[in-house]
Amino acid sequence: MNYKEELQRAIQLTQQGQYEQAEKLYLELVKEFPEEPILYSSFGLYYVYLKNYDKAIYYLKHAQELKETPGTVSAYGFALYEKMDFHAAAIVLEHALSFGDNIDVYNKLISSLFEIRDYQKAIEYTEKMNELFPDNPKSIANKVKAYIHTGKLLEAEDICLEFLKEHQDNALFWQQLGFLKELIYSDEESAIECYKASGEFGNLNADYNIAVAYQKLCNFEKAEEYYNKFLKNFPYSADGKASLGMCLLTQKKFDEGYKLYYERDNNISDKPTKNLYKLGTKLADELTIVCDQGFGDHVQYIRYLPFLNDRKIKVAAAKSLTELFKANYPDTEFIDYADINEDMQTVRITDLPYVLGMNYDNIPFSEGYLNIEPADIKNDKLRVGLCWEAGAAGIRGMIKRTINIRCFEPILNMDNIQVYSFQYTDTLKGNEKYPQMINLAKDFKNFTDTAKALKAMDIVITVDTVIAHLAGALGVKTYLLLPYAADWRWFRVGDYKEKTTLWYKSITVLQQDDHISWENPLQEIIKILSAK
Repeated sequence: MNYKEELQRAIQLTQQGQYEQAEKLYLELVKEFPEEPILYSSFGLYYVYLKNYDKAIYYLKHAQELKETPGTVSAYGFALYEKMDFHAAAIVLEHALSFGDNIDVYNKLISSLFEIRDYQKAIEYTEKMNELFPDNPKSIANKVKAYIHTGKLLEAEDICLEFLKEHQDNALFWQQLGFLKELIYSDEESAIECYKASGEFGNLNADYNIAVAYQKLCNFEKAEEYYNKFLKNFPYSADGKASLGMCLLTQKKFDEGYKLYYERDNNISDKPTKNLYKLGTKLADELTIVCDQGFGDHVQYIRYLPFLNDRKIKVAAAKSLTELFKANYPDTEFIDYADINEDMQTVRITDLPYVLGMNYDNIPFSEGYLNIEPADIKNDKLRVGLCWEAGAAGIRGMIKRTINIRCFEPILNMDNIQVYSFQYTDTLKGNEKYPQMINLAKDFKNFTDTAKALKAMDIVITVDTVIAHLAGALGVKTYLLLPYAADWRWFRVGDYKEKTTLWYKSITVLQQDDHISWENPLQEIIKILSAK
């Protein structure tokens, strides 16, 4: 068998759409020539073409192991990127750059880093790419993305508008302009039109962004339609499945939503489990519960531990929460993520309601389930805790859930109250701008300190962040300021006229009437505080 001639024939069969014959020939070739990296690389790219990324990665990884070249390493990284395994893709693509500067490698590496929220490294590589390829559209697009993540939104918009004057058929810049319409103006309608233009010019990711924008408008029917369109093109997308699942869970479609939400990214910690609980299987007598997602989720779902009955469990939790959790669940063993037994059955804590068959019509312990002695904070005035800034959910979620500290000025200047700041990560510098607040957060060493201070408050006012969940778990009277399209964990709060949440009886929900203005919820808070 002439290796080169047969390899060329396999490639031609693929181009002609004769996939079964091509695959058969490739299998014969790798059996007869098991040490040829170009053959494995070509076979891997065949599977990339068919969007069978698992097999593509298998063969491309083997090609790289046989011989590391710019081609084998970058092809392996590209396949990981297409499968949306962005953590692995970033590692491989960063290595690929050691062979020399390649604009496509830079582009996919930067995209991977943004996806895994390693913003610092993403911006560093963006700057290098701009130095090397200053006039390339991909380089300019990454500059826009870097501006977005450093808060230079208007500058980013100017670059998009200027570029689109000469390149109206550029899908990527239409997508970025749509994203900026959301971030700067909360104009989801205009954003959708930009995303649709992006899709018309070939961007298959456009459907995902259209779905998100419709969900922010609470048009769930349209959101589901476009999530499903996206998943037809990217059936392996964990983010796509999880986002559709969250859209369904927002509407309390428990079973359908959770099966999709379960498919979310499994990168729980730096030491992933080999034995993650699979839906529909038996729960082991010994297992590890891993606190996944954000700190608020850890607090929100810790309430389900007592329902694991007599099972022997270990709970891997963030160090900042361990002390508080140990004090409230003294019979439970809490461990660091690094100490997870990889072979033991593992359940993500946010999966416990589904695993235990406890839907959202019977949420337990809504009256509160964490206890702690209050800090010694004395004041003759009404003690009001305040948290105005959300984080850790990507820039889209952060901006949606954050309220500019300036909006709270009427409250900060009220004579009958003393405001205490619980804003630990103060990007907006509110503690500096408003010294009449007493900044408690600067002295917090862990969430035990936070919980003690919350327990000493008469009232807590907070946006959707861990402070809301911690205050609710402690049973502290809390006013939760929610955006018009709230996170799925609060469901469709606007449907509840009584402004309550099924999660916490001590929380009163004050939600935006539309997706732009916070005026009405804040006026209601002022009215409540004025009457105290």
